[in-house]
Amino acid sequence: MIRVAIADDHRIIREGLDLLLAGSDSVEIVAQASDGPELIELLETKDIDVVLLDVRMPTMTGLNVLESIKELGLEVAVVMLSMYGDPVYVSRAIELGASGYLLKSVGHDELVTAIEMVADGKSYFQAEASGPLVARMVGTDARGPVGEMTVEQLKILQLLAEGVDNSGIADALSISEPTVKAKLRTIYGSLGVQRRSEAVAVAMRLGLIT
Repeated sequence: MIRVAIADDHRIIREGLDLLLAGSDSVEIVAQASDGPELIELLETKDIDVVLLDVRMPTMTGLNVLESIKELGLEVAVVMLSMYGDPVYVSRAIELGASGYLLKSVGHDELVTAIEMVADGKSYFQAEASGPLVARMVGTDARGPVGEMTVEQLKILQLLAEGVDNSGIADALSISEPTVKAKLRTIYGSLGVQRRSEAVAVAMRLGLIT
């Protein structure tokens, strides 16, 4: 059985998820937390495989909790839960090590599938919750759709990761700086992000660059 913890400041959401997963052959809810500090304490004392983590919570946001999990080196897969999809939140969650992102309207079957996949070391980003490129990861492993990006776009992403500015990218590809800016806008749109650091983080997470 996959041991799951639910972290949400709304009791009705916690109980709803517990009820939704009741009777599952592969998933068992072993703990609930109403805020970040309570969850961190649970993770340090209980054997938990997967956390269903609310993005917006008092005291510590879901992203703050992700940062703490990463800093403490806690071995647990995290699926973010939100009322709505936001590419900025999704890309930041990926950067911090989240294995999945779901809307709270998710159905039983998709929720169980997501939990099973992240428990197996894969990723699951619900199409309705994620940016255009990340959404294509649904049902795939963490490598992501490398074939969706052109060779030139991958080269630009790699240069971004190396800290090369627009002028340097223009020189490397023998194109103008305005053309670089236009190509970056296209890449950002595909990745569902708004800035360079987010593009690099998402591309690395997807395995598009190293």
